[in-house]
Amino acid sequence: MSLTIVPSRDQGNPLIPVRGDVGVGSFEPGVVTPAEFRRLPRQRLRAVAELTGLSSTASDVLDELGFALAVSSDVLALRTGPARVVGQALTIRYLPERRSSSHPDLRHTPSRLTHHAAFAVAQPGDVAVIEVGGMPAVSVLGGIGAQSAIRAGLAGCIVDGGIRDLEQIQSMGLPVWARTLTPRTGKWRVEAVAINQPVACGGVQVHAGDLVIADETGLCFVPIAVAEVAIDRILEVTRQEAEQLASSPHRPPA
Repeated sequence: MSLTIVPSRDQGNPLIPVRGDVGVGSFEPGVVTPAEFRRLPRQRLRAVAELTGLSSTASDVLDELGFALAVSSDVLALRTGPARVVGQALTIRYLPERRSSSHPDLRHTPSRLTHHAAFAVAQPGDVAVIEVGGMPAVSVLGGIGAQSAIRAGLAGCIVDGGIRDLEQIQSMGLPVWARTLTPRTGKWRVEAVAINQPVACGGVQVHAGDLVIADETGLCFVPIAVAEVAIDRILEVTRQEAEQLASSPHRPPA
């Protein structure tokens, strides 16, 4: 795949490398917030990722802690990849492009999708959480974006909007949750306005650094301020439930 250099207006970073389509990922870096949130120990994240019934337990723990930050799978469904992801949120927010997609000058300007600028500030194991500004019928993640996510080491992507190139993404094995599938590109229809700022995803507010817990049942976003407490409680509840199930095995009727 070719490497194209797209000029940036950020004087501190004059060139943004963009792979694939010319202009894909071009972005005004002035609203990119570095991922400077507190990092959770990786061994703790791995311990949580090994649990079964994960999002259900995490949702109960969020209820105990007083947070309404769980999203069901009928809102954001697992579309491809392994069915369990645990990592910290890298957030991206899109809004509708102000100009019409038929504007005569629009297609001569770079796309305002921002995979590459966003993924450049990610750390391996992060989870991209993407808000698409109330436009679920356009795609902001396809095969090229998924490949960039894998190269950046992302654990998965959650898109409150559309994705496309499903077969390509499936072949890569990247876990992706999305509101819908659509062939319509988001290029020239949406524009990135913020990276690592608060976003709305599945009707809940997500901040960069939040602990993301996702499986086939749904998704939970745990505020970083209570993440360690939540992890301890998730591990404890899972152990208690396992002991209860072991002491009361189900026997089918005679």
